This record gives sequence, C-alpha cells and structure tokens, in this order.
Amino acid sequence: MLSQLFVFNLLSLLALATPSPISSPTHPFDKRSISCLKVGATATARWSNSAGQSCTFTAIVGSNYGTNPAGSGDYSCNGRCGAACTGTSVGNVYTQDCFSHDICSYFNSASGGSSDPNCGAAYRAAVDDTITGFAYGCSQTNPSNDAVSKPSSSPICT
Repeated sequence: MLSQLFVFNLLSLLALATPSPISSPTHPFDKRSISCLKVGATATARWSNSAGQSCTFTAIVGSNYGTNPAGSGDYSCNGRCGAACTGTSVGNVYTQDCFSHDICSYFNSASGGSSDPNCGAAYRAAVDDTITGFAYGCSQTNPSNDAVSKPSSSPICT
C-alpha cells in the first residue's frame, strides 16, 4: 500500500510538471497532452508514416488483434499504455496517443520504439501518457477479450 501511495504521489507531481502542449514541424504528433479513451468506444488513430503521409484508422478501444501481420507482438487491449493487456504499466491507462501508437505499430509491424520510421513519432507522443495517464484519471478495467478479431480493413494514408 505504501509503494502504491508513493507511485501515485510521484505521478501526481509528474503530471504537474508535464510541459504544455507543443508541436514541431518535423514531428507534429510529438504533443504533450493526454486524452483519455473509454474501453469499448470507437476512436480514430492518427499517425504519419515514413513516406510523410497522414494515416488514420478507426477501431474499438481495447480491441484484440492478436499478432501483427508479420506474426509478432501482442496487440490485445489496443489503446492501453503498456504492452498488451498484461505488460508492465502504471495502471490500465487508455489514451488517444497510446491508441494511435498501438494501431500504427500493428499495421506497420513496428519495432524500435521512438526510432521506428513509421511509428516513432506516435511512440514519442505516447510516452507522457504512459508516465502520467494514471494521474489524469485514464485508468480503467481491461476488457475480457480473449478472442482475437483481426481488422477487416486497412488504414487510409494520404
């Protein structure tokens, strides 16, 4: 209990110290704001790919896509900040930036975190959500979605 209180207090202080929203021409998705999402709701993931295109894909928060098209990863609990439904995280936080990163990573079979050419900017945008999303009240119960349901469409990139 004492360690949970320490983590919560630390996260609260980090939330207060989080920089105001910023954007740069080279990384427009490197903003520093947090938007909570609800499991079961529909959301639109947005990212820029390595070709400089803006991509979007609309899906259900908390969906379970199983492994990516390359056959790796665990894309259950899409939108959760942290790996899949059971990976290390601070609470079960679901945010827009984590959702965008998860969806981008799934379709691009991404790896390398911030250095990935397609999803690196989405990864960087999700870092503050992962660290402070709990303090913003974005934590909720993970869905019970053992059944994998692959998406039937692809992102739109223009």
